[in-house]
Amino acid sequence: MQRSLGARSGTGKRASCRPRQSKETPRQSISPVMRAVQGLLPAVKAAQHLHILTDVPVSTCEKLLSGQRGESAETLIALLQSDLGREVLFALMGEARPAWFTRYRKQLDVNAARRQLEESRRVIEQLQKEAADE
Repeated sequence: MQRSLGARSGTGKRASCRPRQSKETPRQSISPVMRAVQGLLPAVKAAQHLHILTDVPVSTCEKLLSGQRGESAETLIALLQSDLGREVLFALMGEARPAWFTRYRKQLDVNAARRQLEESRRVIEQLQKEAADE
């Protein structure tokens, strides 16, 4: 009894021996906002610090900082409302320079200069007081 063999269908052992393709999605690059945030957070336990700032789960924070996930609007809002808000805004704006943003940056520079001036005045007054006491 002789059987005739048909053409191979390609689904036999050879197909099952092929290397499987990875189910991992290719990593995205980290966003400019998360890059800026990452630079501002402590290197140790950065995801936990981001969790504290945003109230986003730690596992999500880890994915945000590694570039596996993008920021949601809620995350960006929480970051803007945090102590890192200024730096987050600058990262969001990137190279864009609309008139309102240019005025805002200049006002921030004015505010910083006034704070420095007040601090310098306090130091001068303290030094004069010490000089008068001697």
